[in-house]
Amino acid sequence: MNFKEKEKLFSNIYDDYKHRVYRICYAYIYKKNEVDDLFQEIMVNIWNSLDTFRGDAQLGTWVYRVAVNTALFHNRKFKSYKRVETSIIQLDFTQPEVPLENFDEDSKRLDNLALAISKLDKQDRLIISLLLEGLTYDSIAPVVGITPNYVGVKVNRIKKQLKTILENESN
Repeated sequence: MNFKEKEKLFSNIYDDYKHRVYRICYAYIYKKNEVDDLFQEIMVNIWNSLDTFRGDAQLGTWVYRVAVNTALFHNRKFKSYKRVETSIIQLDFTQPEVPLENFDEDSKRLDNLALAISKLDKQDRLIISLLLEGLTYDSIAPVVGITPNYVGVKVNRIKKQLKTILENESN
């Protein structure tokens, strides 16, 4: 692939996946300045790896795999995993419109959910993050390295864990 093709593909990946990659960063690290560093590291790795993308997997699956591998390596390198120290609202999500009277309540619920997710183990955090992105079990499986059926099993277990965590937090 020539430089212009690579640049165009990277630009498309950046535009289409930047928010998703950013949320994956928050699944592994919760300090804003460290998340930004990890995000940049992932984007550099995507750029550097574009020449090796053969199209065996869907582009989105490949992007998620690069993001996850980079995040795992980053955590091993810096051993900087931290619990949630920021509001999930600070993420640059494109959120559906929320009526102003419900905003504080919804913000609190999102913060509680983010905190509950942060208490899961790494693989479970990744699975639930990808599920919340709207990915199917078949799409999540190659990213995580398990079968689609096992993704379904894990999702059910994760939901139960989250329910327990949220109930314990509210008491």
